[in-house]
Amino acid sequence: MKQKLTILFAFFTLTVFGQKSETVELKWKIGKNEKLNYYTVMSNIDESSFEMDFGGLFKALSDSTDSGLNKSKDLFKKINKTFENQNFITTLTNKNNGVIDIVMMTKSKEVSEEENNTADENNDDEILKMMQSMTQGVMLRGSVYETGGIHSFWVKSDQKNLIALFFELPSKPVKVGDKWSLNINLIANDQNFDCDSSFKMNEVTLTDIKKINGETIAVLKYNIVEYVKGNFNTPSFFGGKGGQKETMMKFTHQGIAEFSVDKGRWVNYDGIMSLEATGVVTANNKTKYTLIDEKNASR
Repeated sequence: MKQKLTILFAFFTLTVFGQKSETVELKWKIGKNEKLNYYTVMSNIDESSFEMDFGGLFKALSDSTDSGLNKSKDLFKKINKTFENQNFITTLTNKNNGVIDIVMMTKSKEVSEEENNTADENNDDEILKMMQSMTQGVMLRGSVYETGGIHSFWVKSDQKNLIALFFELPSKPVKVGDKWSLNINLIANDQNFDCDSSFKMNEVTLTDIKKINGETIAVLKYNIVEYVKGNFNTPSFFGGKGGQKETMMKFTHQGIAEFSVDKGRWVNYDGIMSLEATGVVTANNKTKYTLIDEKNASR
């Protein structure tokens, strides 16, 4: 009996060790004629509309155990219910040269029956359509390599940041516990800012590799922080008096995402970016970042 238990324990230990030491390659796998569409959420969160503690969310995100990750997912699901009417859609296509094209467009908002009736009554239907058409169009255009790196080096910083947050992958095979950084800079000041102190953390961690219905899923955790504090020197031109104003800015991005190693695409992606700022700019807001596969949206 003792020998059987010893063998069973040894088998269990080898299995767990094997899972932790398993290496996976995260790369985009999109067919030549395929269009991979993601409903894309980038919406400010009104904390007053949520009965939840955001401190608890970030505490859960900092916990790498299974219970911490499961709690984080549950909290994200609760927030997602508020953003059912997405207003962006992002399409990924294969350019057949190792590059994945990314185009984000505004998604047509469905007009309710009540809004239509009101428009008809006021003969404003054409005006309504015109206003909707004015808000349509491409909001982001860029590209990544199939292997995950940024390809469109020429885009503006804010657009490159979005591409990196949503679509950049590690450039080499990774195993559980491995960390890598994204090609992003969330804070950008000019020569008028004199920095006294700063801090930056840019980490994406592979926290788990699991099998779901035979499919290999990689679980990623995002932990990004950028902080600066110093004095902003107000220019004295255009009649200004000049002077200094103490200024602080802090960005954080916390998130959890699941990537299908076999299919080469996100299963889900959920993140929250926070901005705190005082001084020249005063801000305290949170923004929801979510990708929802169009094929899975109705499930």
